Amino acid sequence: MCTACGVPTHVPHLEEPPLPARSGASEASRSAPAERAPRKFAALRNRDCRPYLFGAGLAMMADNIEHVITYWVLWEKFHSPALAGFEVISHWVPFLAFSMWFGSLADRFDCRRVIQSAQVLFMAVSVAWGVLFLTNSLRMWEACVLLVLHGLAGALWAPGEQLLLHDFVGAAELPSAVRLNATFRSLGILFGPVVGSALLLGLGPVAGIFANVAFYLPLTLFLFRTRFTGHTRDSHARPRVGALESLRVLRAVGADRTLVSMIILAGLGSFFVGASMQTSMPIFADYFGGASAGSAYGVLLFANGAGGVLGGLLLEATGRVKPNVPAAVIK
Repeated sequence: MCTACGVPTHVPHLEEPPLPARSGASEASRSAPAERAPRKFAALRNRDCRPYLFGAGLAMMADNIEHVITYWVLWEKFHSPALAGFEVISHWVPFLAFSMWFGSLADRFDCRRVIQSAQVLFMAVSVAWGVLFLTNSLRMWEACVLLVLHGLAGALWAPGEQLLLHDFVGAAELPSAVRLNATFRSLGILFGPVVGSALLLGLGPVAGIFANVAFYLPLTLFLFRTRFTGHTRDSHARPRVGALESLRVLRAVGADRTLVSMIILAGLGSFFVGASMQTSMPIFADYFGGASAGSAYGVLLFANGAGGVLGGLLLEATGRVKPNVPAAVIK
């Protein structure tokens, strides 16, 4: 037996006639079962993961509905490019500053409750926007506080979600779960502007932002029912939360060239274009749309999410685009 590849190097009784095909196949299946090719859309076939993906897609849609309504109202009320820039900062700085700490929380505690806490914070922010819109008492500092709280909710949600996905499907089908989760999130980004524009134009910003709370509820309620916690598939010691643990994680990530490459690539995309695109849409719509600025706003945001959906489906359904660093760079 070759220890490097696991292939027999000695075959006895070569002078004897080979066994019948059926018998040989049976023997091979008993001794070394063939590896199965990954199933397409495997995570959607998983009865535990499937409802989470739909709930996460709805929650991401609610996130983007809130962006659509609040960004438009803030631009109409203040006409402040500086505030539009702060919308970017408030959304992404919490991810930069707290993701590792929130990740440690998710690793130590029940991920379901961590994610539910994030969803409750999302809903509380939407209700607060609605009250301020209703009373016409919104001031810029209040808007800044709510924008930061919204960003914190997103940063709190993300790490626990990664652990839950592994719990749902295991290591073998985790790539499918990650791809489909990204696709459903992109669907939320795609349909959020459509639904958000309809709520904004049909119900107005006050009723629209209150109605948006309902889209966070399916994921929140589902997490009361699932038996998975983010820690039940593979038992492991819970790390301590602190600076030493953060340094250990940084050293581990720094030793992986693929992870470093993808982090740098994502950072460059966000730094130059990606992170500021959505917050700039009201300005573009106001400039290009004229009297139809509201409709133009929805169309621009819809187009922004279409690429993510098409890319996710292409990766999952065809397998022609390999999920590697060169493919990500070209994208």
